[in-house]
Amino acid sequence: MLLNQYINGHDNDVALKCTHGSITYRALLSAVENLASWITNHNAERVGIAFDNSFAWVIADLACQQADVCCVPVPLFFSTSQQEHVLNESQCHFLLTNRGGELSEWSESPTVIDCENDIVAHSLKHDSRVYTPVGTNKITFTSGSTGSPKGVCLSTESQWKVAHSIERAVQPEIVNHLCLLPLSTLLENIAGVYTPLYHGGTVYLATASERGFRGSKLVNPNALLSLIDRVQPSSVILVPDLLMVLVQACNQGWTPPSSLVFIAVGGAHVAPTLLAQAQAKGLPVFEGYGLSEAVSVSTLNTPNCNTMGSAGKTLGHNQLHIEEGEIVVTGNHFLGYLNQPSSFYPTQVRTGDLGFFSDNTLTLNGRIKNIMVNSFGRNVSPEWIESLLLGTGLFRQALVYCEAKPYCVALLVPASNTISNSQIQSTVALINKQLPDYAQVVSFATIGLCTPENQLLTPTGKLKRDAIITRYATDLDMLYQSQDQHQYSVQSTTAFSSQFVIKE
Repeated sequence: MLLNQYINGHDNDVALKCTHGSITYRALLSAVENLASWITNHNAERVGIAFDNSFAWVIADLACQQADVCCVPVPLFFSTSQQEHVLNESQCHFLLTNRGGELSEWSESPTVIDCENDIVAHSLKHDSRVYTPVGTNKITFTSGSTGSPKGVCLSTESQWKVAHSIERAVQPEIVNHLCLLPLSTLLENIAGVYTPLYHGGTVYLATASERGFRGSKLVNPNALLSLIDRVQPSSVILVPDLLMVLVQACNQGWTPPSSLVFIAVGGAHVAPTLLAQAQAKGLPVFEGYGLSEAVSVSTLNTPNCNTMGSAGKTLGHNQLHIEEGEIVVTGNHFLGYLNQPSSFYPTQVRTGDLGFFSDNTLTLNGRIKNIMVNSFGRNVSPEWIESLLLGTGLFRQALVYCEAKPYCVALLVPASNTISNSQIQSTVALINKQLPDYAQVVSFATIGLCTPENQLLTPTGKLKRDAIITRYATDLDMLYQSQDQHQYSVQSTTAFSSQFVIKE
């Protein structure tokens, strides 16, 4: 699991690159060992790391593994209160940052550890008791559907098992990976750093501004496209919203670099039509599935086996099975939640996701907790109506609602401000023709973009449904107060899919 196990034959190869230079495997190992020695000499048990995507982030992460201490990534896109929550819950002994970085105010006189890679240490107060499972080497905080991040405890071994299985499944010839997601995102941490290093490849690290991001929000798509053109990567990892940006760029004349052979997309459900559009534009997209509690990726489509509309085959480091429609994970998974002893050492992970297997290939069917029951007693999985809406390319985001109501309504975020109300109406009417009557969208309202900054979107691109429903409660009420409930031609059709009717 440690870096020195993988550098044989790659000593002088480039491990990491950025705009300002590169670092070889041998130099990376030296920097990791120096920082690990500092951590060991200062008797640290838990070390927080708060960097933008950079050499420093990777060095600090691997140094914690080398020193066999617990690494606690602090996402820079978290709110200040969320960052404080992470550090208070984990009671880190030290916080590693850049000089003058976003979290540099934690102490007035931080200790400079590595001048070349700009790593400084802030000594933190740790006066509360912390409960972690034995073997915890990383605590990754996921904001999930609420504002208080939850600490998922992972072992080093479990993370590298996933990296190994990804490398084995994809079997890349050349690895020049460009990290587009923040490294504090577990998916990018494991699949975007560990997997390329395991292979002996190169990881390109760009700052948020170079990637066109502010926090976790893409604010400059042109910067993102220019970065991809300049780096000419072989692989990137995207959330669905970023994939839509690339598809729209292709529609406007952008040509993906020929070097790009693998685009992994995950973090939230991806509409099959969006994947089809991407592939038609020459974007080699492959959907996968996983969650932090299952140590990120569990299934993945690959160039050798790609089933459109599915989440791919199991990778082998853990086992998935279905119980009453729910995906359950056993084998390689998390150790428990930070400060929740009752959760320690689980024998399985109940994901809350619905799905089914066919020929060892997983197809997702929505979320258990998102199932809504309308006033006629019909159970509706709104995510699949939303996937049809998103698949039109007309919307950035969509949320369908019908809990205890006679029909479905939708909150929609148009893909651009040039899309007219009449376009939306006609598009929704076409979608309705594909749906059974109880799942058709009878009314809609357009809303502003949901982002992590306004607390309506998780960092991986999942809508925070409860928060959105609360924020737009008045708008939803107005949609149901309309007397003209059938403003579209609602036609009864044959059942769209059994996923809409979970039980009667």
